Parts: sequence; C-alpha cells; structure tokens
Amino acid sequence: MPKPDAARSAARATPAAPDLAGFAVGDAVMHPAHGVGRVTGQSSADVGGEKLELVHFAFGEGRLLLRVPRAKVVANGIRRLAGGELIAEALEVLTGTPRGAARGITWARRAAELQAKLNSGDPRKVAEVLRDLSRNVNNPERSFSERQIFEAALERLSVEIAAVENTTREAAVAKIAQRIPVAPTPIAVAA
Repeated sequence: MPKPDAARSAARATPAAPDLAGFAVGDAVMHPAHGVGRVTGQSSADVGGEKLELVHFAFGEGRLLLRVPRAKVVANGIRRLAGGELIAEALEVLTGTPRGAARGITWARRAAELQAKLNSGDPRKVAEVLRDLSRNVNNPERSFSERQIFEAALERLSVEIAAVENTTREAAVAKIAQRIPVAPTPIAVAA
C-alpha cells in the first residue's frame, strides 16, 4: 500500500545519512556481483524532479564506474571488506564436507540456489559454493554452467581474500587450493 503524502514528506525529512553513506573516498568495498572496488567520490543529480545524493564506486580497476543513491548503498549489497575473522570462517567452511545434490532436485534449481549464495556477497556462502562444487572440479564432463559458477565463486572469494590480506590474487587462490581442488588435474598424454 502506498504511503500517504504526509508520510512521504516525513520520510524525506529524516536526518541525512553521513557523507558517502559511511564510506570515505578511497575505502575498499565489496559488491556482491562486481567484487572488490573503491569509493571514488560523490555527487548529486536531479532525477524525476527529486534531488539524489550519489556515491561513486569504481570496480575492476576502474573499468566499471557505478553511481548509487546514498539511500540504496546497503540495499544494493555494497559493504566494507570482510575482516580477517570472517575470512578465516570462510576458509574454515572450505574444509567441511561438500553437500551433494539432494535427490529429486534438478540442476537448474540447484544452480539457482548456488547463484543466490554467490550473489549474497557473504564470503561464507561463497565458500559453501566452492566447497560444494569442488568435488566435480576434476570431472571433464561437468556442465558448463557448473564450471562458470565455480569460477565466479573462486574469483569473488580470492579477490576479497587478496584485498583483505593485502596480497595477490594468485596467493589467495593458493590459500584456497590448500583446502579444496581449484583446477582440473592435467590429463596424462599417452606416449
């Protein structure tokens, strides 16, 4: 049910959030779909007769620039980088027992569930996706979509680990590889 005009006016009159939605220029942030980025600034724009305060983010070494209304930053899943404790919990999830597909669940439904975990932005959920799909990593007949989801999860978790621990992505992948297989083993060539 839509809000009455008086309630809309009261909602607009609430105290403004801190500048840059609690972030400072240069802060590292995590977006569930775009990975690790940086806050680059802020601006305001008139859209549909309303003035919006926008926070600017750059992802992928500046290849993706995103301007998000300050009020929608949290709703879009943008958050500060996980702390060392949360990364340790995610790495611990990797050592758990992989959960296989329950009988009667189609791959399409399971893939949707895995994609939802991946898009949650929570490093522990992303680690669950890696753990659950790692058992088929050496299977040359695994599906293309399974490979894509696994690689996206590996990318998101390794990039966040690298940013939190101030290391390279390759070092973060090596840290993950100590717990689960991350690449198919090479097929021996018959002599």
